[in-house]
Amino acid sequence: MNVPHRPGTNDRTVAATLAEWLVELHASAIPAGALTAARRSLIDVAGVMHAGVDMPIVRLITDEVVLESAAGPASVPGTGLRLPAVAATRVNSTAAHALDFDANFNRGMVFGPAILFPALLALGEAEKSDGRALLSAFAIGTEVCRVLAESLSPRPYTKSRDSLFYLGWFNTGVLGPIGVAAACAWMLKLSAEQARNAVAIAAVQACGLRIGVGSDMKPLLAARAAETGLRAALLARKGALAPGDAIEGYRGLVQVVNRGQWTAEAFASLGSFEDAGPSLKLYPACSSVQAAAEVLETMLVRDGVSGDRVESVTCEVTPHIASNLTFDDPQNVTQAQFSISYALGCILADGEFSWRHLTAEKIGSAEIRRQMEKVRMEASLRFDNDALERESPEATRVIVRLSDGSTREMRLNASTGKPVKPMSDALLERKFLANTVPGLGRTQATALLEALKNIEDMPDVTLLFADAEGQS
Repeated sequence: MNVPHRPGTNDRTVAATLAEWLVELHASAIPAGALTAARRSLIDVAGVMHAGVDMPIVRLITDEVVLESAAGPASVPGTGLRLPAVAATRVNSTAAHALDFDANFNRGMVFGPAILFPALLALGEAEKSDGRALLSAFAIGTEVCRVLAESLSPRPYTKSRDSLFYLGWFNTGVLGPIGVAAACAWMLKLSAEQARNAVAIAAVQACGLRIGVGSDMKPLLAARAAETGLRAALLARKGALAPGDAIEGYRGLVQVVNRGQWTAEAFASLGSFEDAGPSLKLYPACSSVQAAAEVLETMLVRDGVSGDRVESVTCEVTPHIASNLTFDDPQNVTQAQFSISYALGCILADGEFSWRHLTAEKIGSAEIRRQMEKVRMEASLRFDNDALERESPEATRVIVRLSDGSTREMRLNASTGKPVKPMSDALLERKFLANTVPGLGRTQATALLEALKNIEDMPDVTLLFADAEGQS
C-alpha cells in the first residue's frame, strides 16, 4: 500500500500542517483580493439563503430542528428563530443551497459559500465575533478547500477532470467539512493541537455521494458538511481527539475516497490565497445550465423573438455538462435544477427562469412542458487546447431555429459570474435585492446589503440580522 507523501519537511501530517498554518496566520496576511472575493460571496449567499427559506425541504428541516433543539444564540434569518449554533447552521445551510442559486468554487467544485457562511455566522453569533473575523475566516476556509481539491486531482487543476467528482463523490460533502472546520478553528483561536484535531475530526466524517444530486439529499449533504465542520471545531476545543493522519493515513481520506491518489506539492501554495474561482449564478440551477439559459434569453430579447416562434433549440455542450444534466423529464424541483430542457422551457414559455419556477405547479405546467419538447442537448463541444478547457468547462453553443426557417446561433464559453467573466457589483446587488426584498421589504433588504458590504467594520456579527429579524 502506497501511503501519500506528507507535505512539509518534518514528516508532519496533513492535519498538523494545516493546524500550524492556521495558528500562525494573522488576518493582516490575507490579501485584499481574497477578502473582496469573500465579501462578494457573502453578499450572494446571504441573499440566496433568504430566498430559500420557504422551500419545502427547508421548512421540513426547520421543523425537525425545532423539535430536536433548545433555544440558542444563533439566528435563522427569515424565521425569527434563535437556535444553538450547530442547529442554526443546519437550517441556514439547507436554505442557502436548496435553490441551487449559490456559488460554486471553480477549483474544487465545492459549494463553499453555502457551507462556510452559515457555520461562521452561527459561530460568530455564539462567540460574539466581529465582522472582520468572519470575513477572514471565510477566506481561510476557501483557501483550505482549494488546496485540498488541488491535492486530490491532476495538476494543473481542471474542473472537467476533477477526480472526486468523476469517482461519484459530492465534493462539498468530502472537502467541505474540512474547510469549515479549519475556518472555525481559526475563528475560535484554537491551539495547534486543537486545530489539528478539528481538521482530523472533520476528515473522518467527510463523505457524500453524487447520486444524491437531483434530490433533497443535495442541500442536506451541504448542510451536513457545514454542521460537521462546525461541530468538529467545537468538539476539538473541548478536547475530543481524532487520528492525526486521518487524511493521508491507512484507511484515511485519500485512500478511501480517491484511491490513494495524492499530490502533496499542492500544499506549496497554502497561504497564497489563489483565486478559488467562486462562480456566481444568474439562474437557480446547476452551473452547467447557466450558459445555455443566458444565451437563449439574450437571443430572444435581442431579436424580439417570442417562444412561440421558436421551432427548436439545440444545445451543443461539453461532456462535463452532459454528465451533470441528466434529467430531460424532471419530476420534481431538484431534478428540474439539473435539466437543461426545463430551464430553457421556462424561458421559452415565460421569458425568464427564476426561483419562482421551482414549484411543483410550474414543473407540471402544460405550456412549459410543451416548450421543453423543443430543446435538445448534444455532448459535442470540444476544445482546441487545455488552457481553454480549464477556463471554460461549461461552454455551450445554442442554435435556435425559428418557425420561418431562419436560425440564430451563439456560443458562450463562460456564463456571467464565472471567474473569467465576473458578475459586476451592480448585478450582484440587483440579484441580492431580488432575493431579499420579497421577504424583508426594500428598506431592510437595502440595510442588510450595506451591512454586508461593510461587514469588516461590524463590531459584533449578532447585529448583522438583528434589524431584519425584528431584534433590538
